Amino acid sequence: MGEVMSGIRAIAAIVRRDILLDLRRRVEAGSMLVFSLAAGVLTAYVMKGVAGVNAAAASVSLVLVLIFLAVFGSLSSFVREADRGTLDGLRLAPVGAEVIFLAKFVYSFAVITMQALVFIMSLGFFAQIGVMFSPVVLMLIIVSSMYLAAVSSFTSAILVFSEARAVLMPVMVLVLVLPYVQSAAPSIVAALLGGNIGVLEVVWLVLAALAFTGVTVWLSRYILEAV
Repeated sequence: MGEVMSGIRAIAAIVRRDILLDLRRRVEAGSMLVFSLAAGVLTAYVMKGVAGVNAAAASVSLVLVLIFLAVFGSLSSFVREADRGTLDGLRLAPVGAEVIFLAKFVYSFAVITMQALVFIMSLGFFAQIGVMFSPVVLMLIIVSSMYLAAVSSFTSAILVFSEARAVLMPVMVLVLVLPYVQSAAPSIVAALLGGNIGVLEVVWLVLAALAFTGVTVWLSRYILEAV
């Protein structure tokens, strides 16, 4: 029990440190919020001004925004630590590699979720689509953000010292996200149409996100020790 509480405190300390560092870089954090807001406004404009644009188009926009946020998260997770010269300090900390990875995952999850909510709410407000604010849509966004945060942190850890990471990260994120998108797309489209989503569909997506997160956490001990 003591080790668990110590790990939780370490995760909270690393997340708090990352938040404080991002608050000092207000321009970078603000630019991501502006991107999500602008993407929502532009998507809403297209949906209101072009006939035949439906929930499928909105779901495509949502998935593209989430993938972009995952790529951005990859470049600002372990990669940022390496660029600042603080990655070795984290690795030498008296905590396991899994704890460090979980801290980065939690922070990426919070950032991606916040940005995705800004996008979907601005889209719903400016397009006047009330279903965007439904609990089902919000839950699917949170679950998808969890999966993408795991992808983002995992990709960043693997390619942290790769010279071609700027090219490889988007490709790797896309490859890892594609299976989940294929499973989640029908549910997202149905939710945006205001239809009923089966409980088993949601449970399957949650289990997929949790399973992938668990695998990446388990692999992190070998990845972070090898880099």
